[in-house]
Amino acid sequence: MFSFFNYTFMIYALVLALLIAFAASLLSPFLVLSKQSLIADGMAHIAFTGVVIGLLFSSEPLYIAVPFSILAALAITFLSEKARLDNDAAIGVVSVFALALGLIIISVSEGFNRSIESLLVGSLLTVTVPELIGASILALLVIIFVLFFYRKLLVTTFDPTYAKFSGINTRFLKYALSALTAIFVVVGVRAIGALLISAFILFPTLIARQITRSFNTTLYTGIIFSLVSTFLGIVLSYHLALPTGPTIIMVFTSFLILAFLTNKLLLKRRD
Repeated sequence: MFSFFNYTFMIYALVLALLIAFAASLLSPFLVLSKQSLIADGMAHIAFTGVVIGLLFSSEPLYIAVPFSILAALAITFLSEKARLDNDAAIGVVSVFALALGLIIISVSEGFNRSIESLLVGSLLTVTVPELIGASILALLVIIFVLFFYRKLLVTTFDPTYAKFSGINTRFLKYALSALTAIFVVVGVRAIGALLISAFILFPTLIARQITRSFNTTLYTGIIFSLVSTFLGIVLSYHLALPTGPTIIMVFTSFLILAFLTNKLLLKRRD
């Protein structure tokens, strides 16, 4: 069952996927429960263009894609605050513009010879050492951010009005969370794909909320489900010769259905 440990590229893929899953599961409840989960999907379109631009000018696109995506994330936050746009509208404006820009760049760049499919659905089995380093730095940044600002993030997530009244710098937290989400998406988009990366933000909290009630248990349960789903997805994709990213999402979906049915069964027993 674990014969894939004999291959270095599979070990790299597993480590990268688990780092991405862990970072995403830490960010997940603060984004999903504050109704900002769409930012991950929007950032995926933006990261797609960032990687495209990065591939044109560098052998390691992260150096260009990361700052490009961070600037876009800050622009989304700025528009939602200053331009009287709803958060989802601001995400839509910036992400659609970025995606259109990326497609135009691809169409006019004769030297662009990378597979578009690999950017859309990911290529986890071609992980590079710089990507592993980037994922490790991302996980560390997310851990430090969540640990240091945990209580402030908790209050801001559930009651932003009270958070402002109590003196919490909600603007800084919002911008910082957007920037970290941008970094997460860029690091994950080449491995998981622009079409699938947002699922790593959505599923952990959606699954955990079916079977938990408190925020702390939702966070911890989400982390567990995220890591287990990612590991099982990689194992299944290896043995069944399936694409890795989509297989991980299928495992996430199976856990969500199971958690939903478990919740319904428990409610019936209480009644």
